Amino acid sequence: MIKKLITTKIILIVGTIIVFVAILIGIISSICGVAMGYEATIRQAVNAKEVRAIVNNQIYADRYRKILDKYLIEKGYVSLERLLFYLQRKNNILDITTLSDNEWEQAYLENLNEKEKQMIPIKTICKDFKNDSTLPSYTVESGLNSKGVYIEALNLCLVENVDITTSNDYTEDYPYLPFVFPLESNFTVTSMVFESRDIDLGLTGNQKDNVNFHSGWDFAVPIGTNFYSICNGTVLNIVNTQYNDVPYKQSGNSTGNYITVKCDNELKVSYYHIQANSVPYGTREGSLVREGELLGRTSTTGLSTGPHLHLGLQNSDGSNLDALEYINFNYKKG
Repeated sequence: MIKKLITTKIILIVGTIIVFVAILIGIISSICGVAMGYEATIRQAVNAKEVRAIVNNQIYADRYRKILDKYLIEKGYVSLERLLFYLQRKNNILDITTLSDNEWEQAYLENLNEKEKQMIPIKTICKDFKNDSTLPSYTVESGLNSKGVYIEALNLCLVENVDITTSNDYTEDYPYLPFVFPLESNFTVTSMVFESRDIDLGLTGNQKDNVNFHSGWDFAVPIGTNFYSICNGTVLNIVNTQYNDVPYKQSGNSTGNYITVKCDNELKVSYYHIQANSVPYGTREGSLVREGELLGRTSTTGLSTGPHLHLGLQNSDGSNLDALEYINFNYKKG
């Protein structure tokens, strides 16, 4: 009898130990899994930042595009990076999606010089923040929001731990902006530069990744809308491979039609998804074009889901740039 009791106790003790160890292993695995996932997210954030993309920018995209539709032409351009930093700093919060549409619009306008139609120099903004005693201290750090989405905290006033308000490397002057806008008709911004998207074109692998990490700006306009050169330059190539105005899922043509121009300042601008043979007669590879000159008509050719103009800008090394940062909105087309 005593032997049976001892055996039972040993079994209970061993069982308890096994359960405890299992629970402990589960907790450790869970913590490690979360930590590894978090570290992976941070690494993705760092890699994305190298191309000036806002991490997980899809959570801001819809509201930001609506503001651009409302103010871009009449007021000028404020980048998402600037808007994110400004709202984070002014409110001392990480997740600006919790703020109202009105607060977003107000911040957009507060970053513009109405006369210049340009972003106020960041050095000026940072000086204003430094001198505003009513603002809360800026203590925001990168991390996860309430939905588990990683958000990067920006501080554009510190560059490599240097306070730009005291650095002579930064100016409060307004830069010369060399380009004009390519459209004169009403448009809707459907994709922003460096946007993380989930477009269903039935693609896989690298092709899908390239489409969903957007390299330029998309402006939705009716088929046949005129578009114009944003710069003085030389036509590099004109490509016509699709002769019907239908999106990719109907055409199966991933190339479509486009024209590329090398601007006089060595930047390269591309206009994609255009109508076949819509480039004016006499304009060919090697032709000189002037800013505001008609280049063709829009369509929905190539890797497209609907009628729009894709505007892409590249540096001489092939890296993608934000074309809107180079456009002078004080001047209309031509």
